[in-house]
Amino acid sequence: MNGTIPAFCLLCVVLPLSLFAQQPAKVSERQVTFKGQNGTSLTGTFQFPSETSNSKAPALVLLAGSGPTDRDGNQPPTLITDLLKQIALALANRGVASLRFDKRGMYANAGELPKDRSQYGEFFAWENFVGDAAAAYRFLRNQPEVDPARVGILGHSEGGILALASVGALKPEAPPAVLILVSTPGRPIDAVIADQLRSLLKQQGATPDQTNFFLAANRRITGAIRDTGQVPLDVPAGLAALYPSYLGKFLKGELAVDPCRLAIEFPGPILIINGEQDTQVSPRLDASALDGALKGRPNDDHTLIIIPNASHNLKIIKAPEDIGVTGDVTPDVLDKLAAWTMTKLNHGSQ
Repeated sequence: MNGTIPAFCLLCVVLPLSLFAQQPAKVSERQVTFKGQNGTSLTGTFQFPSETSNSKAPALVLLAGSGPTDRDGNQPPTLITDLLKQIALALANRGVASLRFDKRGMYANAGELPKDRSQYGEFFAWENFVGDAAAAYRFLRNQPEVDPARVGILGHSEGGILALASVGALKPEAPPAVLILVSTPGRPIDAVIADQLRSLLKQQGATPDQTNFFLAANRRITGAIRDTGQVPLDVPAGLAALYPSYLGKFLKGELAVDPCRLAIEFPGPILIINGEQDTQVSPRLDASALDGALKGRPNDDHTLIIIPNASHNLKIIKAPEDIGVTGDVTPDVLDKLAAWTMTKLNHGSQ
């Protein structure tokens, strides 16, 4: 399913670490299946601490980034980050359960993919991914090991935009207790894609005329999608991987999202995490935009963590040619993530 969703390949805060003086909790997991938007079957992994002193655990839904990304944060066989897998284990070791799942129509859910390609547009519409995120949240709250009053959502990259958008779908019910936005755009997605294209063209040694051509074509394409919900027929070959014809409804929905506005509307605690060396989602333009917007919330409660020398996938950059994909997530960020989560979700526990 390569190319199903457009890929973006296109004040450190000292938190109390006393929570982690104890030995890591015993961890269990089980494979689960639940119904997403429009009854689509979604399969994932529910990971949880085995020993919780007879009390129910706080929990997070983990949402993957853009592209054909699986529940662990990978696009096998070429892109293996294990980002969400590592986050899930770190959380469970510290007493926080989680649910991560494969996207609709992909990997364990490939049997749900429509046989007729003409149906892809409806199947992969933006609102369906938002509905899937909301369905995962409802399912997680109903697990017997989980305290339903202490469940939040963590999204990585595009998953952070979905986390923000899913709050609206959950408003009539119980909204998430917290949101965690990891490497998440703070600007509308067309601005982020334009920056990524500009950077990629520079890396490839494009001439000024070539750069202007592709940036202008990208503006024209995103404008047409925003207006019509359809990908225009004259997409240049160099941008075809970003804009397959069936992706119009998905992109129209995503282009309408203002992440800062949605963040301001969320009343609960928000954690923003960005790698200092993230070349896909800018800590200066995106994380700072979210940070600045949230400061205007009534009774604001948010934390911004910028990880020094870390990539989009929160891996430490070890050399100029290193893009920070493989290896371990820096333990420091896992500790701070888990500490913040436990502090905020335990604050409202009974």
